[in-house]
Amino acid sequence: QKRSDQCSMAMQRFVLSVLALVLLVTFASVLAQPGMPKKVKKEHKCSVCKAVVKELIKKTGPAKKRTESKVIEAVDDICEFENFRVYEFPPPVMVKACGVFMGDHEDAVSEAVTKQGTKTEDEVADEVCMKRTKVCKGINLDEASKGPTQVYMDNSPIGGGDDEEL
Repeated sequence: QKRSDQCSMAMQRFVLSVLALVLLVTFASVLAQPGMPKKVKKEHKCSVCKAVVKELIKKTGPAKKRTESKVIEAVDDICEFENFRVYEFPPPVMVKACGVFMGDHEDAVSEAVTKQGTKTEDEVADEVCMKRTKVCKGINLDEASKGPTQVYMDNSPIGGGDDEEL
């Protein structure tokens, strides 16, 4: 009896160790995706701030009919890859910046989008990104996004930029 209990405990430890290793490898591979920036720059936070406001307004419908619960529901999925296909920086960069930005400023974004009223999308973005969070203070996105264009396929960079043929 005692010996089978010891074997059972050893087997449980082994299974837990294997599961922990699998989770660790999976987590590390997600963090080390090609195209993911090692550091989120100020330009990335500014760009993602404006993109998040735009996407939330688009996803939650007209300001008159927008409710706090609609905004909160939309916020839950806002940092997903497909929300950032048409912005200044590649989607992997935007996704990482979104996680950092929303971790710090989710309440300010949610409140501004919920209380949009008669403000335009750009006015709400300015309120959030310039006044409330100040992530765009001193940032010129026209300059920040210049440089070689990087093309991505299946979340991985391909080609070498503007000069290289695909």
